[in-house]
Amino acid sequence: MIYVSILILIFFVFLYAISARRKNELLSEKVDKKQHTLHFLYPMAVFILERTGLEKTLVKADIKNKVRALYATDQKDTGTKLYFCKKISYVLVLIFIFSGLTLIISFQFILNNSSSFDGVLIRPESGESNTYIRLKFRMENRADEKDVYEDEIIIQNNARNFTDEEWNQILEEAIPYLEREVLGENQSPDYIQTNLNFLAEIPNTGINVEWIPEDYRLISASGTVHNEDLTENMHTKVRAILKYRDRKAEHTVTFTVRPAALDKKDKLYRKLREAIAEIEKQTDSKKKWALPEKMEDYDIKWEKSVSNPAVSLFMLGLVASVLIWFFFDRELDNKIKQRNHQMQKDYPEIINKFCLLINAGMTVKQAWINICEEYMQKKDQKKERKRYAYEEMIVTLYELKLGIPEVQAYERFGKRTGLLPYMKFSSLLVQNLKKGNKDMVNLLKAEAMEAFHERKETAKKLGEEASTKLLAPMVIMLFIVLLIIMIPAFMSLNV
Repeated sequence: MIYVSILILIFFVFLYAISARRKNELLSEKVDKKQHTLHFLYPMAVFILERTGLEKTLVKADIKNKVRALYATDQKDTGTKLYFCKKISYVLVLIFIFSGLTLIISFQFILNNSSSFDGVLIRPESGESNTYIRLKFRMENRADEKDVYEDEIIIQNNARNFTDEEWNQILEEAIPYLEREVLGENQSPDYIQTNLNFLAEIPNTGINVEWIPEDYRLISASGTVHNEDLTENMHTKVRAILKYRDRKAEHTVTFTVRPAALDKKDKLYRKLREAIAEIEKQTDSKKKWALPEKMEDYDIKWEKSVSNPAVSLFMLGLVASVLIWFFFDRELDNKIKQRNHQMQKDYPEIINKFCLLINAGMTVKQAWINICEEYMQKKDQKKERKRYAYEEMIVTLYELKLGIPEVQAYERFGKRTGLLPYMKFSSLLVQNLKKGNKDMVNLLKAEAMEAFHERKETAKKLGEEASTKLLAPMVIMLFIVLLIIMIPAFMSLNV
């Protein structure tokens, strides 16, 4: 994983260096740095989108329409590109961070730094393995400051010894365990055909087991059953000597060995195990010993499985990168919901303004321009936050200034909003322009009353939802209050 992480980091630096030199029209625009915190990575994102062809694959009509709805006044249609640049930048950052962490952990895994020691040894529990601790010590003579010795020492920290009662209790559990596990793949001690499982230690007890077969020609010290040449059943015994420090116990197990029924695979595996045992025995005094590379007509290749947390961390980074990609799509849907809710909320206000301006003698176009200019002025003075309904009206204002007919502009306004009240409002305006409806003011007043009523219903619904969400915290608080009251009461009664 070290090489993979290094390659990824080098690739990131190389890609950043190449993309930083390129000029892009998208990045020449003023980008909101608060909303786009990773704007410095956008050149890389644009480079990836354009060079890999992902732009054609990823930019779908559905997402484009959603982004277009959130950035209504974006005349150059850069909102979609900024959205994908933001997604890709977060994915790149995640991969970069996890690659860096993977590299660091890989180095730590290789170096295997020793942990510090606070001066107190905690003895392992009975049955656990002994531990060895390498420590540095410093000895200073209290009478002579120059008489100082510093060195390292390895201390054996032995596990706690069993008491007599614990030893007897463990033997009662260990002996049935041995009788069951020693069978290996055999079903019964009266029907032995495959090798026995001579455990060297009973798990979680620290008890070592020494096996002494009665007939080594039939059962070896390692538990190998030599029944290839048998023609009849053979009865034999094996002694198990259980040792733990100065304690010792013996137990004898009787077996009935039956003639072997081996296939080709079993014979090969048996020969392989025997070859390994023979090599290990011959080289038991050497520091290193080699496993067999050939056996009969077969070449043997060995691989060592090493658990490295860096691999898991790297995979976690990839999974997080995929999740954040889909997270942005879900966040986009949430923003669309917030946009629609905001537009529904602003609808009564817009209708009331229209009614006032139309009653004042303005035409529909003049009223439209007046509302848009008022909003833009407040927005420039930072007295008003972004309101999506007004942003859509500004788009329609730009269309009117470009010479698009009023009927067409208002119809496009209704379609862009995608909300029924605004579609109804645009149809009223279009009908007024086409047929010259005299009841325009009355219709707008009726629409304003209906919109105000719907707003009240929406507020009531939101209040009910809020009370429902508060129900769970209230139940938890009630449970805590009950505990505060009941626990002292039970304690006072000594229950």
